[in-house]
Amino acid sequence: MPALKRALLACLFSLLALSGLSCSKASPDAAALYPYEGTYEFSPGHRISMGVMGEMGDAIAWLDLKTLKVGQLEFVEHGVFKDLNDPALTFEFSKDAGGAISGVKLIKAGATTPATKVRPHTLEEVTFVSSGRKLTGNLYLPAGSGKHPLVVFAHGSGPATRGVGPFTTFFLQLGIGVLSFDKQGTGESEGDWQIASFDDLAADVLAAVDYVKSRPEVDTGKVGIMGSSQGGWIGSMAAAKRPDLAFLLMRVGSGQSVRDTMAQEKRGQLIAEGITDPTDLDTAIAMYHAYWNVAVGGGTWEKGNKHMLAQSQTPWFKKAYGEQRITMDKDLERWWMWLGRNLEYDSTDYLESVQAPVFWALAEKDWNVNSQASAPRIRQALQQAGNQDVTVTILPNMGHTGLVVKTGLPNDAISWQYAPGYWDGMANWLTERGIAR
Repeated sequence: MPALKRALLACLFSLLALSGLSCSKASPDAAALYPYEGTYEFSPGHRISMGVMGEMGDAIAWLDLKTLKVGQLEFVEHGVFKDLNDPALTFEFSKDAGGAISGVKLIKAGATTPATKVRPHTLEEVTFVSSGRKLTGNLYLPAGSGKHPLVVFAHGSGPATRGVGPFTTFFLQLGIGVLSFDKQGTGESEGDWQIASFDDLAADVLAAVDYVKSRPEVDTGKVGIMGSSQGGWIGSMAAAKRPDLAFLLMRVGSGQSVRDTMAQEKRGQLIAEGITDPTDLDTAIAMYHAYWNVAVGGGTWEKGNKHMLAQSQTPWFKKAYGEQRITMDKDLERWWMWLGRNLEYDSTDYLESVQAPVFWALAEKDWNVNSQASAPRIRQALQQAGNQDVTVTILPNMGHTGLVVKTGLPNDAISWQYAPGYWDGMANWLTERGIAR
C-alpha cells in the first residue's frame, strides 16, 4: 500500500486521532470546492454525501450512505474528479440553469449512474469570540425558512480546521445545520492549539454554541454537540456546562483519562512494531507513565527523559522511543507543556453532570481508545448524572477511523468501508428524538 494512501486513510474521518496527521493536498482550495458539497440521490434510499475534509488537505471526501464505501476525490479538471483509491471511478458534476451544482454522474467501466443533489443548503463564513480569541468557521443551514436544529463540532487533536467532510452534509440531509470552525491557531482562528488546555478548547465550543443560539435561523431548543476521539473529552466538558444542550453525539470518544488513552495508543503502536512479549509491553508502558508523571508534576523534560533513557539498553527501546533525544527543541517544549496541562483530564468527571440525551458510539477494535474499558465508565457516569436518555454502543469490527478493520492496529489493512451501525444508528436516534427531519 503506497505511503500516501496509508496517510490519507489514517486521516479519513478520524477527526481527532490523538497523534494528529497532516495530509497531502490533492485538489483546489476549499473555497473552490464548497459548491460541490452536498448529498446526491441516485435512487430512493441510495445517497452519497460529499464534503470538504480539512484532514485531507481540503479535498472532497465522500460517503455512500447505502454501501458505506468511502473515498477521496482527486481533481482532474473543472467539474471532473477521480477517486484516489479507484482511479477508474470518475465523478462528473453538472450545473443547473443558474450555474449551481445540481447533480453528478458516476462513471465506471463504461457505465454511467446519474444522481440529483438533494436537501440544498446555505453556507456562510462566520466569526465569533472565545476568551478574547477570534474564531472563524462555516455555518451551514438547510435551505428554506423557519428555525433549524444545529450541531456544533468539537475538534479532534492536531491542527483541525473547519472541513469535516461528509459529516457536514450527512447532518444537512437530515435537516440539521452545522457549525464547524477552525481550531484555535489553525486556519483563520486566533490562539494556539499546541499548548491549549482542554478547558480552553471546551470554552471555544461553548462560544460556538452561544453564537449559533444568537442566530434567528436556529432552533435554540435543538442545538447539540458532535465530537470524535479527542472530542470525547472536549465535548463532554462543554456539555457539562450547558444544561440547555439538546443532545450530545460522540464517535470513538474515550471514557478514560487522556493518560490512560495515550497508554492504549502506545500499546497498539508497540504491538504493530512487533513488540508482543507481555513483560516488554508492560515495561515500556510503565516507562511512558514515569515520563508523563514528571510532566504532570511540573518537572523538566530533561528529568522526564531520564526515565526513557533508563531503558535504552532494552532490545525494544528504539521501536518504543526512536532515536535518543538528549536536548529539547521548541516543538518538544510545546509538547511537554501540552502533556502537563492535559494528561489528567477524564471525560467521566464531566459526564457526571451531563443532562442532555447522549448517543456515544465506540469501536470494537480501537487501539486509540479502549472501548471495552470506556463503555461501562461512560454509562456509570451518566447514570450518576441522573441522565435517562443514554445510548452507548460498541460497534463490531470497527476501528478508530470508523472503518471496518481486522485488528485496528496502525499496520492494519485498509477496507475503504465504514463499519455498519454508526451512520444509520445516529440518524435513527436523531429522528426518534425529533431532531432530524
